[in-house]
Amino acid sequence: MGSRRVRFGRGLGAAFAAAVVAQSTPARADPPSQPIEDISDQVDATRDKTADAEKNSLLIVPIPQSSPTLGTGLTLGAGYFWNPNHSKEPWISAIGVMATSNGSRALGALQKMYLANDTIRITAFAGLADVNLKYYGQGPIAAERDLYIVLNENGWAGMLEAQKEVSDHLFVGAKALYLDVTTSIHRDEPLFPDAEIPRPEFDAQLSQMGPVVSYDLRDNSLNTQNGVLLSASLMFSDGAIGSDFDYDKLVAAANIYEQLRPGTVIAGRASLCRVSGGAPFFDMCMFGASSDLRGYDSGKFRDDASWAAQVEVRQHLFGKFGAVAFAGIGGTADSLSDVFDDSEFLPSVGLGVRFMPVKAANTNVRVDYAWGKDGGALYISVGEAF
Repeated sequence: MGSRRVRFGRGLGAAFAAAVVAQSTPARADPPSQPIEDISDQVDATRDKTADAEKNSLLIVPIPQSSPTLGTGLTLGAGYFWNPNHSKEPWISAIGVMATSNGSRALGALQKMYLANDTIRITAFAGLADVNLKYYGQGPIAAERDLYIVLNENGWAGMLEAQKEVSDHLFVGAKALYLDVTTSIHRDEPLFPDAEIPRPEFDAQLSQMGPVVSYDLRDNSLNTQNGVLLSASLMFSDGAIGSDFDYDKLVAAANIYEQLRPGTVIAGRASLCRVSGGAPFFDMCMFGASSDLRGYDSGKFRDDASWAAQVEVRQHLFGKFGAVAFAGIGGTADSLSDVFDDSEFLPSVGLGVRFMPVKAANTNVRVDYAWGKDGGALYISVGEAF
């Protein structure tokens, strides 16, 4: 088939996220992550967020990585946790580089800031990536067929988000995202007719803007013991802002955390995604690009709507080590109205271990093994799934 150029999808966003050592959370669709617990005296420390946030620390770690999307590899990351304005939450400056066994490479940088006593939150991200990903097509037929081609996606992305506290714990703001990537097909083999990539999506640019809102009752953002986080974004892609596509995308999530006893936390998350007509294949709702449903190849289950729910028990063991057990279920459908009626139920269960290299950074290295409908998958990364 030769080399055809196509716009990239959220698998590339996953590579960008993996290249950054410390990731931010109010949950957007992609970057995942918050750490877990060192506990003992840290349980009490999380009740005084200001005291904990005053501790500046540098975390530099080589992290083995594994996922069904990118294969095995290594991420070298550096994250600096600092507090120049005595905020309740620490600022995070992070960079990372990643290389994996399937030939994927990525470089990313993240800056997260808290201003005016945590009433203004700003997150900025930029990254470059050259990754190899599987493309199965769209909809349940493509997923069940279990056949794919390999796409190489090479490009860059930038994101800026700002939120302002307008009432107690309620933050409202805006987000802008720009993606620009060239993609070629690795294998000289035809796509299935229903999996053909639409020609208007070749060499396209995606520019999005829209409102974001979050209601944050967590005791802290880095090592949540108790609280609730509700978040939603509605992103608009339009030619007026430099995009090749006209559509909108809604992503909403609810996270809840409860400390059952010192050292034991139960966490739950429910999420929903919907894209309108006109969305390109690379920005449809899918599993695997983020951790809303572990155990699935990125983009294998891809459609106009998706949902997921999961629960995780996080247990401190000793010293810097912890363990987790998790289970979840989700599905995809061709519309939000059919997301529960017509979607195929996709299960996910798994176990994991946690290690906190630097206590002051309050960030864990995560090793999870998850079983999905099609088998198991190993994940090694920084921070929790949610």
